[in-house]
Amino acid sequence: MSYGSPPGYPQQPQYGPPNGPQYGPQYGQPPAYPGYGPPQPYGPPSTALAYVSALLFVVSGVLALVATIIGWDGTAESPDLVVAIPGLAFSDDITGNVDFAISTGMSVACSTLTFAVVLLFRLDFVRWVLGVIGALVTVYYVYAIIKLLSDGGGRYVAMVIVSFALWAAASVVVLLPGTGRAMRGYQRKLAGPAQYPPQQQMGYPY
Repeated sequence: MSYGSPPGYPQQPQYGPPNGPQYGPQYGQPPAYPGYGPPQPYGPPSTALAYVSALLFVVSGVLALVATIIGWDGTAESPDLVVAIPGLAFSDDITGNVDFAISTGMSVACSTLTFAVVLLFRLDFVRWVLGVIGALVTVYYVYAIIKLLSDGGGRYVAMVIVSFALWAAASVVVLLPGTGRAMRGYQRKLAGPAQYPPQQQMGYPY
C-alpha cells in the first residue's frame, strides 16, 4: 500500500524512473562515464640525471688529478692550476710543503673517478658517497677562495673558482630527487605493472 500526497498538495517529484537504475549502496555502482577510471601508471623515469652527475664528477676528478700531477714537486710553471689542488690551502701549515696537498689531491681524484664510473651503473649507495665527497670538497674550495683572496693571490684564483663550480654542480645534481629516481633501486619498484584493488560494489559514499 502506498501513500501519495494529501489532497490539495502538489505531487512530490520522483528522482529517476520507477523501474530505472537506482543509485546507492544497496543498488550497485553508478554508471561509468568515458574518461574516468583508475589512474594509469606513468612510464619509467629518465636516467639522464644519473649520467649527467657521473660526467660532472669525472670532469671534476680529472681536473683535480691533472692539477696534482702538474704540481707534484711544487715547482710547476702553472701556479694558477697548482693552487687548485685539493688540500693545498692546508698543506703549508701541516707539512710545510706540498706533500699533504699531493696526497689529498690523489686520494680525492682517484676516489671520485672510481665512484663516478660505478655511478654509471646507477647504484644508489654510490650516489650518497659521491654526494658526501663532493660536499666536503666544495666546502674546501670555498675556504681556498677566501684564503687566496685574503693573501693577495687574486690573479691565481680563476682555476680555484672553476673547480669550486664543477664540484658544487656535481654535488647538487647527484643529490637531486630526479637523480634518485634514476637509480636502479627506484626503477626496480616500477618494474612490474601497476596493480589496483578490485572495485567494490558500492555507490556514492554520500
